[in-house]
Amino acid sequence: MLKTTSKESIGDWGHHADWSETGEDALQRVRQRKYDLILLDIFLPDVKGHVLIPQFKEAWPEIGIVTMTGYNSRELEKEVREQGIIYYMIKPVNTNHLRILLDHFAQKRRN
Repeated sequence: MLKTTSKESIGDWGHHADWSETGEDALQRVRQRKYDLILLDIFLPDVKGHVLIPQFKEAWPEIGIVTMTGYNSRELEKEVREQGIIYYMIKPVNTNHLRILLDHFAQKRRN
């Protein structure tokens, strides 16, 4: 779930994206609708994103999760990776890298 400008870019790349401002909103959306992939900021206004990962996976065990953070540490990265995410990104996110990642994930889902 992304901010509007990123959401528009992802739409231009042929993917659909929703956006949530808070972790609680994201969790409610995931419980109501199946998503293939979540782009999850670790530091959300209401909760640390990695706290939500088990709840997302409880709703949809096969959901893919890519985390993003501007405040990286080895401890945080280790904790998040142990939760079964598919990718850990450090901000600022390279747009071309994100596009390649999304295209690759979409291709794997189709196969």
